[in-house]
Amino acid sequence: MNDDNTNIYSTKQQTLKEMSISLYKLCFDDNDKFVNFYFNKRYTEKNHFTILKNHNPVAALQVIPYTMTFFDAKIDLAYLSAICTHPDFRRQGLMVKLLEKTYRQLFNDGIYATFLIPAELHLFDVYRKNDYETIFYRTKRRINTCNINSESDCKIYEYSEADKHDAFKYFDSKMYERNCCIQHSFNDFETVCEDIYNSNGIILIAEYKDKIAGISFASQINADIAVNEHFAETREISASLLKTISKKTAADDLIFIDLPQTKHDEPFGMMRITCVEKMLRLYAKTHRNCKKTIFVKDSVITENDGCYVISNAECIKSPLENSHNAWNIAQLTQFVFDKQKPYMSLMLNE
Repeated sequence: MNDDNTNIYSTKQQTLKEMSISLYKLCFDDNDKFVNFYFNKRYTEKNHFTILKNHNPVAALQVIPYTMTFFDAKIDLAYLSAICTHPDFRRQGLMVKLLEKTYRQLFNDGIYATFLIPAELHLFDVYRKNDYETIFYRTKRRINTCNINSESDCKIYEYSEADKHDAFKYFDSKMYERNCCIQHSFNDFETVCEDIYNSNGIILIAEYKDKIAGISFASQINADIAVNEHFAETREISASLLKTISKKTAADDLIFIDLPQTKHDEPFGMMRITCVEKMLRLYAKTHRNCKKTIFVKDSVITENDGCYVISNAECIKSPLENSHNAWNIAQLTQFVFDKQKPYMSLMLNE
């Protein structure tokens, strides 16, 4: 219990779910259908963190577990979602307290890092003050399908519940080909597909010689049709998928969202490393030729403070004697993912 009569903890009472829904509706303009869907699919008592005043939540966030490919390894991450503060309690430092409490719990759980998607452009600067670094980018380009030649003898059909296991197997295999990419579990894949159809989107599967050879996810964003994720074994199959999306949605122009190409791409998501020693040990193993000494000062988790010597595929930690030239967590995150192109998609954020 704090002096300001504020409790900060992971919620246990089922009665807080409805109050958390009310807080979400107050802070975001999503329709009731999506809000109910989100809380039915994403909300858990264990992973919902909140600040209470007079027994009512005034700040809250949801921690959703994900994994990420990191070269030949797979690491556990935490996606921070539905981050909100009641309008009457903003600019009081409550969200900073809640984030710090969350980082501490994730550190104790051995989670490598947290990541999030700022809802508005100005929030990138806000989260940067909390040691987040922008590492996720993406490209957007318009495609006029009238100019696409879609000659292919593949079979194109809409995804259905009966296809989910085979569709996920193909989708999962293609996602794992990407380095530094946020991965989706089978349950999350089901949730994503359901959300797309709830939002009048479309998912198409391409089949060639009785095997899945492509899959494409498209959603309506304002007046546009956006292709949020797209895999195909050949250019011809890719063209057939895009042409079919255009036909079924009556949209000649599609917005195609893809992997980042340059550092000038659209900023999309941010990350904060929570377990520095674990991350740098893995970094050393995957960068065997790296020799570097790194001084780290964490403004929240003091256990992360230290001198880390990377050499011969190992990382050795010693106490931090002088923090004058030490990196903060944002600088460390930038170093770890430098020259990589981390990517995430289908995160229910649009």
